[in-house]
Amino acid sequence: MNDKEIISEFIQLKQENDGLHILVRGISWPHPHEPVSSWTVASVLPQISSSQEVDVKIQKILDNKQYFQICQECGQRNPRGWMHNHVICQGCAEKNHGVVY
Repeated sequence: MNDKEIISEFIQLKQENDGLHILVRGISWPHPHEPVSSWTVASVLPQISSSQEVDVKIQKILDNKQYFQICQECGQRNPRGWMHNHVICQGCAEKNHGVVY
């Protein structure tokens, strides 16, 4: 996935009374084959924020390892829930290391 696709699938903007909320979809695995998604407010900007300010904040969220990480093997950014560990993604773990999910 490229950053545009990640933003489309994992980041939402929501206008609220207290400002513009930027939400990030997290993925957890309470059961081995059943991921669960949940939305978390990652940042709140003033309602009068420009699109450029929003874009800068979204880029900071993409770079935040709390939400996304870059696989050291394939070089792709992934949501943390798609990482095998803090170094490699699930895809590389399966393809390169024999991990079976």
